[in-house]
Amino acid sequence: MSMLRLCLGVLLLSIALEAGKSCERKAKKFKKCLTNGFSPKIFTSCQAGGDAMTINRKIKRCTRVENRLSKFCETGSFDCKTSEWTPIYDATTSKIGPFEASKFPDFIVKFTQQKEVDKSQYLSQSIYFYNGAGEQIGQTNFILYANRIEDKFSLSAYKRFYLESGGMCSSPRFNLDYVTDYNFEMKTAAGEANMYQITTSDGVLHNEDMTFCKNLSEWLEVLSGAEYTAMKMMVTRGSDIADYVTTEYKLEEN
Repeated sequence: MSMLRLCLGVLLLSIALEAGKSCERKAKKFKKCLTNGFSPKIFTSCQAGGDAMTINRKIKRCTRVENRLSKFCETGSFDCKTSEWTPIYDATTSKIGPFEASKFPDFIVKFTQQKEVDKSQYLSQSIYFYNGAGEQIGQTNFILYANRIEDKFSLSAYKRFYLESGGMCSSPRFNLDYVTDYNFEMKTAAGEANMYQITTSDGVLHNEDMTFCKNLSEWLEVLSGAEYTAMKMMVTRGSDIADYVTTEYKLEEN
């Protein structure tokens, strides 16, 4: 009898281990779906990365993966909240929303240096805002130019916003002298005067405000009607900037 119990115990342990491996495989497949733009219906804490998935056969396949992960794996076996940051490179997120007017989340992008900059580089971040009908009403834009000047990391930028009504505001090109490497985070708080908030690797917060814009109040008024948002990260075609820096994002609720 003891031998039988031992065999049953080993068998149950083997089944549990195999089930665990199966869940790991399902989770890996599901993460790949998210990276390719799949919008989840069950694991809603997860954010799709890149352009929204539009090919029906891929959507159906990823839907099956999500259903199996939910059905056959233990509750809590997969939670995107444990993966705080979502990689993004030269891509656009899916639309996020709907949310209450003017209660849109802020995007935070984390830049992580992979190797020292040794040439001129270009990277642009845009955040789009849409009304309840899905029509674009405005856009922020922060353009970064990285380089190595006199053997030191150099970063300059433009900070802008655009209104679909035709208005816009842009700074002249300026230097971010307080950024000494590619390790920093940038929060875009589009509904605030301090629209761009950069935290450097030493933990210090630096605000890049838009108070010089004469139409800032118009921008804030238009944004009060936003119900959807999306972010785009863009680099020069054929760029190897990913060898120098990785970019990831997360959302901060308001």
